Amino acid sequence: MPSMVGAVRDLAVAVDCFVTLAWTRVALRFLPSRLLRDVLSRPAGNRPRGDANAIIAIFNRVAARHPLGHNCLHRSLTLRRVLARHGFAAVLRVGIGQRPNLFPGHAWLEIDGEIVNDDPAMIARYSPLILSEAALERTHR
Repeated sequence: MPSMVGAVRDLAVAVDCFVTLAWTRVALRFLPSRLLRDVLSRPAGNRPRGDANAIIAIFNRVAARHPLGHNCLHRSLTLRRVLARHGFAAVLRVGIGQRPNLFPGHAWLEIDGEIVNDDPAMIARYSPLILSEAALERTHR
């Protein structure tokens, strides 16, 4: 019976990913400062539940088939929120392209300094932005 429990859990994670991706896309359009304030201030739970790699794999499958268009920021914000619900502290990184022919910006997640939702070779082409404490405080107003 453990496989039935695992299947139900995976389905619950998939539904969470699907709904949260749609919510993130809409919220980023209409409530960007509120969404970003939530993401920057919401800590992960105390004890991780489940396997972060399994959650990330489920998220990737859901995102690949999601009917709403999404970009790297939508995906990173959504996955960070889903991982936080399962107790994993992922850090949102936003970078600027190092060469003029690159897309000017890109977003990804890291857990314990490891890139979890993108290709490290791709991320190497971007310089991460550093948010100051003053900038974070302004988002909390």
